[in-house]
Amino acid sequence: MLYQIYKALVKLSDGLFVVEKILLFIAVFVVVLVNFANVCLRYIASYSLNYCETLSVVLFMFMVLIGANISVKTDNEIKIEFFRSKDPFKDGLIHFIPDIIAIIAIIVCLSGLFDTVAAVMRNKQRLTPLPLYTYHVYIVMIAGFFLVLLDRLIIALKHLCQICGIEIKDEVKSA
Repeated sequence: MLYQIYKALVKLSDGLFVVEKILLFIAVFVVVLVNFANVCLRYIASYSLNYCETLSVVLFMFMVLIGANISVKTDNEIKIEFFRSKDPFKDGLIHFIPDIIAIIAIIVCLSGLFDTVAAVMRNKQRLTPLPLYTYHVYIVMIAGFFLVLLDRLIIALKHLCQICGIEIKDEVKSA
């Protein structure tokens, strides 16, 4: 049963992974295009687009959230391992404990983000001349944290399967 849950979450995560890579490509392309156009307009016509800086910051934040999820998914996030065991049970246990701590931290961050969205929704503020409000940014942050939580749960389930003696082949997709 645990293995079936793991496989279902991996399948969902792999589908989201393709979408994330496409969205990341589009965000990078738009940031480069908008900033290039802004620089050209500034030097050629002494005019600049007034929404470029904020749009760049928002898209950069979006890219960081997707990049954070991709780093967790591909097991490339920054980490320091003090202990490693050749026994699969002990190694799974050693890795499962930090997984639980990370999951709790993400849930606490999500709780704070939900409170922030509720507060910002009461006092809506536009970010730019674009129809972008601060709550849009926080909603994107919530989606990004949920994606990281999904992949953290998958990693924790993998280590839990390892503790239970269920062998799982590494099927992590590369970025």
